Amino acid sequence: MLIRFDCPACKQSHSFDMPETTIHMTCSRTHKVIQLRLTKGGDVNSAIVNGPDKPASAKDEAEE
Repeated sequence: MLIRFDCPACKQSHSFDMPETTIHMTCSRTHKVIQLRLTKGGDVNSAIVNGPDKPASAKDEAEE
């Protein structure tokens, strides 16, 4: 499914062919690992990943 999402790492919009409901990828602009989750409604939730399978919380983002 072709999706468009706002990258939490570089704050820009990307389009991506998403083959699964949850994937991990690296933002080519910031080299941060992000997690994309496709919801049942077709929306995409994105978050910067701090460690293995651990998305950053809003509090973690504010501290950076």
